[in-house]
Amino acid sequence: MQHALVGQANVLSLPVVAKASGNPITAGTVNFYLVDLDGDNVGKWYRGADTSWQVGESIAGASTHKAKGHWVLSLPSDVWTEEVRYLLYAWETGNLHIPVGEEILALQSVADAVHDEVIEGALTSRQMMRMFFAVLSNLSSGGGSNTLIFRDVADSKNRLTATVDKDGNRIVIIRDVS
Repeated sequence: MQHALVGQANVLSLPVVAKASGNPITAGTVNFYLVDLDGDNVGKWYRGADTSWQVGESIAGASTHKAKGHWVLSLPSDVWTEEVRYLLYAWETGNLHIPVGEEILALQSVADAVHDEVIEGALTSRQMMRMFFAVLSNLSSGGGSNTLIFRDVADSKNRLTATVDKDGNRIVIIRDVS
């Protein structure tokens, strides 16, 4: 999956290879197509010629060969909407290629992409860091009792509450990662 940053032009890239030989296609015309998968323009195609969204399949733009079969196209900032998924695919006009496509997710920043990636279960990196910080450096209470409470930075909520048995083993964990 590629990522596009909202509020700026983004250069997209896809490899294009010949179906007969498997060799990179380095010449000719390769058009890129972009369809909105789940945003306000869901099911519509971006047409680069007039920067509009169309009901029918439309060309986003003619790409440029960069190197060894890798083709690139820059699409303007107004294409991208935060948290919307798009499908990008390439089509070589001679129909000599193996079809290729990839999903794109538009994000406010790369940092958001990293921090909001689900790491384990349903917990994201951002949520886990909130818990780690609460346990490692914020106020806590209940030491020596059967309920340990770790607060958030603002001391406005219990970030983590652990109930322990008589041997100190955690038996219930309540998390507030919001």
